[in-house]
Amino acid sequence: MIFYAEYQCDRDKQADAQAFFAHMTDEQIAAEIPDGVKLIGRWHDVPNGSGITIVETDDQDAMLGWMMGWSALVTFPVVKPVSDDAAARALVKRMMAAQEV
Repeated sequence: MIFYAEYQCDRDKQADAQAFFAHMTDEQIAAEIPDGVKLIGRWHDVPNGSGITIVETDDQDAMLGWMMGWSALVTFPVVKPVSDDAAARALVKRMMAAQEV
């Protein structure tokens, strides 16, 4: 399943959070992603201390544990599953068929 997560740096911790992230090595970034979680991408709104993360996982506990590792610096006000086009069409068709019964 693919998850969309928005993050927001706590205003009083934004500089610390951004400095921590900026100084992470590629190896540290790779190591922070838990087994069973595939990072699709992160996009950042640096001036506002916010952004989004897209991950794919069947292990929500691993994903949430990874997010909790950042919880001293940021909040995740939105975390929701999302579907690609093919999965969304199939889901809508199932929902429509269920309504016809």
